[in-house]
Amino acid sequence: MESLALTQACIWMVTQESMLKAALPLFTRFIISNGLRTEHGVFEITLETVDRALPVVTRNKGLRLAQGAVGLLSPDLLQLTDPDTPAENLTFLLVQLPQHGQLYLWGTGLLQHNFTQQDVDSKNVAYRHSGGDSQTDCFTFMATDGTNQGFIVNGRVWEEPVLFTIQVDQLDKTAPRITLLHSPSQVGLLKNGCYGIYITSRVLKASDPDTEDDQIIFKILQGPKHGHLENTTTGEFIHEKFSQKDLNSKTILYIINPSLEVNSDTVEFQIMDPTGNSATPQILELKWSHIEWSQTEYEVCENVGLLPLEIIRRGYSMDSAFVGIKVNQVSAAVGKDFTVIPSKLIQFDPGMSTKMWNIAITYDGLEEDDEVFEVILNSPVNAVLGTKTKAAVKILDSKGGQCHPSYSSNQSKHSTWEKGIWHLLPPGSSSSTTSGSFHLERRPLPSSMQLAVIRGDTLRGFDSTDLSQRKLRTRGNGKTVRPSSVYRNGTDIIYNYHGIVSLKLEDDSFPTHKRKAKVSIISQPQKTIKVAELPQADKVESTTDSHFPRQDQLPSFPKNCTLELKGLFHFEEGIQKLYQCNGIAWKAWSPQTKDVEDKSCPAGWHQHSGYCHILITEQKGTWNAAAQACREQYLGNLVTVFSRQHMRWLWDIGGRKSFWIGLNDQVHAGHWEWIGGEPVAFTNGRRGPSPRSKLGKSCVLVQRQGKWQTKDCRRAKPHNYVCSRKL
Repeated sequence: MESLALTQACIWMVTQESMLKAALPLFTRFIISNGLRTEHGVFEITLETVDRALPVVTRNKGLRLAQGAVGLLSPDLLQLTDPDTPAENLTFLLVQLPQHGQLYLWGTGLLQHNFTQQDVDSKNVAYRHSGGDSQTDCFTFMATDGTNQGFIVNGRVWEEPVLFTIQVDQLDKTAPRITLLHSPSQVGLLKNGCYGIYITSRVLKASDPDTEDDQIIFKILQGPKHGHLENTTTGEFIHEKFSQKDLNSKTILYIINPSLEVNSDTVEFQIMDPTGNSATPQILELKWSHIEWSQTEYEVCENVGLLPLEIIRRGYSMDSAFVGIKVNQVSAAVGKDFTVIPSKLIQFDPGMSTKMWNIAITYDGLEEDDEVFEVILNSPVNAVLGTKTKAAVKILDSKGGQCHPSYSSNQSKHSTWEKGIWHLLPPGSSSSTTSGSFHLERRPLPSSMQLAVIRGDTLRGFDSTDLSQRKLRTRGNGKTVRPSSVYRNGTDIIYNYHGIVSLKLEDDSFPTHKRKAKVSIISQPQKTIKVAELPQADKVESTTDSHFPRQDQLPSFPKNCTLELKGLFHFEEGIQKLYQCNGIAWKAWSPQTKDVEDKSCPAGWHQHSGYCHILITEQKGTWNAAAQACREQYLGNLVTVFSRQHMRWLWDIGGRKSFWIGLNDQVHAGHWEWIGGEPVAFTNGRRGPSPRSKLGKSCVLVQRQGKWQTKDCRRAKPHNYVCSRKL
């Protein structure tokens, strides 16, 4: 019994160890002995494995690929696990195959409708999209371990097919497109002293619904020729490309090369996306302007009066620009030798390329050395300074009337001292003068008055060789006075006299019914007084009655105050008052008198009837074009005419040439109205349009000695025009 018990214990121990093994045949050898005899034996145990665990779908993420592409079904996307089944026995049974593509196993099309987890682990299962327009595809499967029925999905036993999704991304076949392309022109002065133009999304912009801004690339095909592009964030030069995001962030800067006098540059580029789609090459043009003096040296006589200095803007001029002016006195002194206007900032309005900056040269009558001062351009805004930033002005002493500048003092259209306009007779042509000294001479008219001075009328019967021999008969003191010198200026004759009393003079060389000249002389030796002989045809009715109060003794003016006499003085001895012509009427003058006209209207504009006026001659246009220019460029309207006197003044302003005014009937046919909305109180004698005018299309042109003619507003020949705006 004891031996039998031991044998059973051994058998139990073998069985326990064998149970830990895999499903393999188990056996053990044993010996049985009764003390007399011994027997050898073998004890075999056969174990059968039992698969009780179900396979589990642990990953089913689906596949995403581009249109027409191939994608692997990796273990990260599809995985089946089972603790008691090896991977080669875990099988995916396909119920429905893909509709827009095909599954591949080991590189060939899937023949049977199944594959194993081992195939997936080896990355031998793939899907190829057929390239159609479909955006989704799928197949369905059931999982099995070969023994059990069903499989587990999300913790539940599943016996129905499971969906494996395939997302197909459409290919980006369209290139980004340009939505904004303008020429940048806003010039800025950088901290390092250079000039630059920012290229931003305000002037250059592209869009693509399939591409982010940082992936929209501007590939530079040909860089700028006269400057370079720079990234303001990194400080690096840009040679190859930049993105729309860079434009949005305002990091692209074009640096202007100051050594080159060019006013534009170009960049050729092509936009593209990451997939290689590209658009047609485009050209970005950059524009700017240079501002400088028209000349750098001036020589002027001390008695020149007002000296206009010309500032020009070259290049792109459709934006506003500004430039500052600094005065360097050198040997001349401000307030003593010359006077400058308070404003030292010059503004160029859109479309304007020329500006005048006036300096008043002081004439003191003393002999002194020539003096020099400089005017310097600085601090430009929206422009680049040119090479002519400094202009030197040399003031020559008159030296007894003999002043000969060695070179031009800007003899431009803005100066009334232009060659061929003013002529001084040779020395010695004047006769001897009476005792005492009086100097009369004409002050140069402002630049805008030149056309009013230079007229086509001529004086007949006058020879320059005998002008100085003409006698003037004085009225009241019995003396005969000859002119000391004579200037001839087209239709004007200017006499210089010397004396110490107020004289009324008339021509004694012709019969009394011929032309007469009344000249009033002011008893101030150091003052410059101006008078001029005007043709008889230019005399107009007196304007003094409406501008001066009735007194016991009214002033007796030698000439009606007209535009040509603007700025001239007259001293009325009887009432001991000094008067000055303001271009319209004689006004009482005192040292405290302010020239309201010059200070109220901008430079180059002229005041009348509470409005500022400017004549436009460089940009002739039709009535419609002129009205638009007045409104947009000069912030006003075509001029409104208020009276006959106003019309005469405008005719002088217009240089006695045709110009447009604001009267029209475009809004209501046959109903005439001013474009500025003022009531029609004056029509120059016309009650309506001429018989040949087209109702609803007629506008008024001033021509033929100030007469009005109706013209087609849109199709008529371009003319000058006068813009005005209220003070």
